[in-house]
Amino acid sequence: MQRSVAVTLIALATLIGPGLIQGRAEGSSDAEAVQAITRIEQDWGAAFLTKDVATIERFEAPEWTFIGPGGELQTKAQSSDDLKSGNYVCTANHLDHLDVRVYGDTAVALGLETEKSTYKGQDSSGQYRFTDVFVKRNGVWLAVASQICRVVQH
Repeated sequence: MQRSVAVTLIALATLIGPGLIQGRAEGSSDAEAVQAITRIEQDWGAAFLTKDVATIERFEAPEWTFIGPGGELQTKAQSSDDLKSGNYVCTANHLDHLDVRVYGDTAVALGLETEKSTYKGQDSSGQYRFTDVFVKRNGVWLAVASQICRVVQH
């Protein structure tokens, strides 16, 4: 599974229920940052469903990197290639929980998402925890790093 799965997992969400989003906001600008990051996560995930590579790339800094569930490292270009080529296909996703923490011009989004997907023809559906790190540059929040791991039911 590659970065594409992560981002989908990460961002995932077209349906977020009340109480599922939490934020650590010290002031009004932090509250605005929580709202902005939450919206990015929702739109980022929705873009995977429609294979909207331009939107996905808009949320990622040029140096964005992804660490997948097996520890593999993927660049922004590699992730985009996986989506364009059809290596990664996401047909459903749901953001189960999101907690955004703001630290000045840096924010960390911790989430839980469930998706129906395939990677290179293999089923990659499941529930995943993710961490996205954002920095604010010239007034715009950009993801600089993402990591996912599959939730294993015991």
